[in-house]
Amino acid sequence: MKNILLAGVTAALFAGAAPAAFAQVTEPVTFTLHNESEHDLISLYISVPSTDEWEEDIFGDGILESGDSVDVTIDDDLEDCEYDLKAEFSDGSELVVGSENFCELDGGDVTVHDE
Repeated sequence: MKNILLAGVTAALFAGAAPAAFAQVTEPVTFTLHNESEHDLISLYISVPSTDEWEEDIFGDGILESGDSVDVTIDDDLEDCEYDLKAEFSDGSELVVGSENFCELDGGDVTVHDE
């Protein structure tokens, strides 16, 4: 089983919605994505929690190989701070993490690892 660990993000993310969750994002959000799983990360998607549809694959044609890291910048005028993440791996597995606060994530780290 794989997990996504959001380092550098306050505990308020896991305790419920903080007031910042309703702020509007007006600047790009940047974070470092670390793939510490045994499989290549082939796709990464974001979505607002109110829909079951995902935005375009952030990686496009690229992949993040096992053991590698990459800086990710999301600059598409995010409407608010709360977003879901979905990661797809080369072994066919996927992982969905719901309602993460991108405003608090900015400048932090996202680590994908096997449990």
